[in-house]
Amino acid sequence: MSDDALFLRTLYIQEQGSMLRIDNECFRVTLNRDGDEEELLDIQCIKVGQIVIFGACMITPAAMRHCLCNRIPVILLSQHGEYFSRIESTDDVNIELERLQFERSTENAFPLECARGFVRAKLHNSGVMLKRHYEKSRSSALGKAIETLHQIEDHTDRAETLDAVRGYEGSGAAAYFGVFEELFEAEGFSFRQRIKRPPTDPVNAMLSFGYSLLFNNIFSMARLHRLHPYVGFLHADKPAHPALISDMIEEFRTVVDGLVIGLINKYLISPSEFTLARHDDGRAKGCYLSDAARKVFLREFENLMHRNTTHPGTGYEVTYRRCLDLQAGQFALYLKGEKQYIPYLRR
Repeated sequence: MSDDALFLRTLYIQEQGSMLRIDNECFRVTLNRDGDEEELLDIQCIKVGQIVIFGACMITPAAMRHCLCNRIPVILLSQHGEYFSRIESTDDVNIELERLQFERSTENAFPLECARGFVRAKLHNSGVMLKRHYEKSRSSALGKAIETLHQIEDHTDRAETLDAVRGYEGSGAAAYFGVFEELFEAEGFSFRQRIKRPPTDPVNAMLSFGYSLLFNNIFSMARLHRLHPYVGFLHADKPAHPALISDMIEEFRTVVDGLVIGLINKYLISPSEFTLARHDDGRAKGCYLSDAARKVFLREFENLMHRNTTHPGTGYEVTYRRCLDLQAGQFALYLKGEKQYIPYLRR
């Protein structure tokens, strides 16, 4: 994939039963309705940076071959947005950088330094998110949570073990999500705690969906800079877990949180636009966005990725997607000892 490709459009295919094909250097998405082929989308291939396929949507071998040859990653999700896998070219591996990444992950000081930076940024950005709403509401609960986050951030700076850093990250998340509902201005939504797998209510469903989209964007940026996604420093290694991406997403999570708050407070998505799936025995299986709500979410997420922010390492005003790229590139240089890593801090 070229450097420019990742800053082009993400092609989302979610109409169940639709087919992605290639024709005259264009991606075409079609759907067969009662024997009649309906064209849903026609876009030039050079305008597409990555493709996200939801559920039972298909892709022709010719389209897949084009994606592999042109380094356009294809991300496979369930109909509800749960991550399955990625299909991408693997002919651009940087063995020397990956070997260095493995070696540095076994050191004592370097992983701890990385972990402190990622968690400190997450705590800082969580505090900034709460402050923006505290200035309007002057809620005592928000004020107390902000102070707690400040204290935990100070402790994180002095943490001497990875387990201690992880503990502070958990404490900060508990303080932050403990007052998250206070940020809602629209009625109808409630939030008690962060529940991940599966999400059991509309707010958790939106958070999980947004984090999944952000995760895949960071994954693509890490691959662009030849980083190994599965060798992390804050998160422990687990089979089939891209630990480095889990590390790097921490400093950007509140970007998704802000998106979710905006969707709620601007009445862009209502509580009725979610489905609560259940197991055969009646137990809750998960809460998921409706097709219509998912389209709104995807539209707003892409708008967010093209919105400007200040990149901390350069001071430049760049889009959020470009900021993700710059952070991945900066981390690659940090691994090699060529540049200090400056986490993303919101203002």
